[in-house]
Amino acid sequence: MNHIEGEFEGVNDTMLYYQAWLPENDPKALIIGVHGFASHSGRLINVVNALIPLDFGFYANDHRGHGKSGGKRNFVKDMDEYVEDERNFYEVVKKKHSNLPIFMLGHSMGLAITFYFAQKYSRDLKGIIVSGPGTKYGGDKVPKIKKKLGKGMSKVAPKFSASTGLDPNLISRDPEVVKAYINDPLVHYKKTTIRQASSMFESFENLPDIIGDIKCPILVQKGLADEIITGYDELKSSLNPNDVTFREYEGLYHEIYNELNKDREKVLGDLSDWLVNHL
Repeated sequence: MNHIEGEFEGVNDTMLYYQAWLPENDPKALIIGVHGFASHSGRLINVVNALIPLDFGFYANDHRGHGKSGGKRNFVKDMDEYVEDERNFYEVVKKKHSNLPIFMLGHSMGLAITFYFAQKYSRDLKGIIVSGPGTKYGGDKVPKIKKKLGKGMSKVAPKFSASTGLDPNLISRDPEVVKAYINDPLVHYKKTTIRQASSMFESFENLPDIIGDIKCPILVQKGLADEIITGYDELKSSLNPNDVTFREYEGLYHEIYNELNKDREKVLGDLSDWLVNHL
């Protein structure tokens, strides 16, 4: 396996870090990984390790304000900044591998970015994979009044910092994964800016209005014990049934690719099989 690191220019002149993992053989296709809130590209390594032996290449960048990329921590003007950053990244990847099909895989906040990207640019993707979908980011624990007040405040004090209230124990049932998450210096999960939070809440709530327009094949993977993103049934009913595959996992938490070994193998096996069948 070959590992590559680099930078590219996102929108508004922000420099963004990326890394890539390529098989020793010529890759048969590429996956662009889109990580979640407060996370970074390196936390998708279990997906990388599952797909490299199948001769898939994997590219992923750290979002602005995340990981090793530039920008204020956990701040974005609006979700479209993330989408257009990914568009710039797509062009970087496509320039390097002009003859290969490209899939996009989004987890958590990254799944929203992936859905919005696919709504605009379906023609450029072989398919998308979304992990942990729903319409309520933060689950059912964030009161509507708090979201409404946050939206108003984001307009007057967008960079104001507040606690996320995120419980790391809800990401996975694997205590080692939780421990690594808490101690990871590139993970900033305790606080976020008001604008970031408001943008995420709104983008998830609006997903049912846009996902029916997506034309490429979709794989949906969801841990049914996920408390971080809820509203799964509403999202599921909004998807166009043409070439949508649902894989649901009883008892699994939010980060299904970082769950306990036996369960993770099942999830990654389903992902691998779907990719092979959609080449």
